Amino acid sequence: MSERVQRAVDVMTSHDLDGILITNPVNRRYLSGWTAEDHGFDESSGILLIDQTKRLLLTGGTNLPWATAEAGDFMTEAWQRPWPVSVANRIRELGWQRIGFEDAFLSVADFALLQDNLGNDVGLAPLDNAIDALRAIKSSEEIALMAEVTRLTDEAFVRGSATLTAGMTEIELARNIQDALRAVGSEGEGFETIVASGPNAAKPHHRPGDRRIEPGEPVIIDMGALWHGYRGDLTRTIWIGDADQRLRDIYAAVLEAHNASKAAVRAGATGSDVDQVSRDVFARLGYSDYVIHGVGHGVGLRIHEAPSAGPGSTDVLRAGEVLTIEPGLYIDGWGGVRIENLVIIEEDGCRDLTTAPLMKD
Repeated sequence: MSERVQRAVDVMTSHDLDGILITNPVNRRYLSGWTAEDHGFDESSGILLIDQTKRLLLTGGTNLPWATAEAGDFMTEAWQRPWPVSVANRIRELGWQRIGFEDAFLSVADFALLQDNLGNDVGLAPLDNAIDALRAIKSSEEIALMAEVTRLTDEAFVRGSATLTAGMTEIELARNIQDALRAVGSEGEGFETIVASGPNAAKPHHRPGDRRIEPGEPVIIDMGALWHGYRGDLTRTIWIGDADQRLRDIYAAVLEAHNASKAAVRAGATGSDVDQVSRDVFARLGYSDYVIHGVGHGVGLRIHEAPSAGPGSTDVLRAGEVLTIEPGLYIDGWGGVRIENLVIIEEDGCRDLTTAPLMKD
């Protein structure tokens, strides 16, 4: 963890700060190793205070033994609620005058209470996404974790999707996939499993319901395992029995866009470059009106993180980043098709971690 913390200290130095306050539970885990999650946005499990020499983790007394056991590089201390009062007192003891904070992950109420207790002589400086950005390039250990969570995801997909029969409901299939995730050793779901069938497949995001799955219609399964906090992300579109020509044509178009976009991934390309490749394929085939979302996003300790691969993305892809490649077409009243793999960006291309099978003609 020390190398990660040093990069956070570098952010602090570059922003001319005395210290930084970490409230995002994902960044708290990334920097300290403590695996606790927050019970809710308004109920923090703990915060980090970091400067050039100090590494402090403040949490409630019930969490203290757990935090001490996992956050070996950090000194752990108990706080009193409300936490902004305790933290403000500790910051004043440290003598910090200018503090960086995660403005995207601090509520207005907590910010106001913190500032009130710090007083007017102590300033809070927003860090935007500077700390989140530290997670974008994965270490070799993280890449190994991403490879394993992808393997678990692929294996669970094969097991779970094999249970699909005509007349099964979306929620029944989703539960079978959840069972398969547990059976292969996943710690849980990387996110809530999506099963969208028939007209529901026209919605990129959908909560599985009681709709019964019929032969010959598209069934989108979007799922991911969870392994040591890292999340898998896989989408496959499948069907029972014979697909009609429309489904086969749309599936072939999405697969072509998927392969073309994946071939365009390399260090130095921008996220918008990769996204445009898929859009060019769809435009040539006459499907531009059915494109709803960008072609991909980063994955790691969060299911959506840097880099972005969409039409407005200015992110320059870097070796060691993880990216989904997931073009899709969505036709209201009919359904949709999406195909998603997870790749590691390399200097001259990418390495595809996903092995889950595709539908065959």
